[in-house]
Amino acid sequence: MDPEFEKTYQSYYQKLFRIATKMLKATEDAKDVVQDVFTAYYFAMNNEKIIRDTKNWLVRSTINKGIDYKRKTARTITMESPLTDTNESPHDESSDILNAVDLLSEKEQTLVVLYSEGYSYKEIAEITGRNYHSIGKTLSRILDKIKKHVL
Repeated sequence: MDPEFEKTYQSYYQKLFRIATKMLKATEDAKDVVQDVFTAYYFAMNNEKIIRDTKNWLVRSTINKGIDYKRKTARTITMESPLTDTNESPHDESSDILNAVDLLSEKEQTLVVLYSEGYSYKEIAEITGRNYHSIGKTLSRILDKIKKHVL
């Protein structure tokens, strides 16, 4: 295996896996998404595609593939059968917060996941292509939405 690819894989796998897990709420699905990202990265490297910022490319790819996976899964669930929850879980604040995050748009969820992973506003802007100066205000609005659902 290519030593550069191996080094990149070792350096970024855990971070990408955490992002995918936060997006998808399922570790097996997250593993599949991250594996797809590294497969795409491997082929991009072998086809001599120029990737200027490996970290941002990998994170952006993880987010995009995670969103695609969620859309595909949601469509499958809707088409196959309605999802019913017969065993209601006990009420707790952390599940309320997670439910509120699930109600956000994909773009808002992406910002929340990146911020929760410790990315700076500048890094979030670079990864998402959003204006650096709007990241803080947007995150503040998102937190207000979450608070309204939790309270």
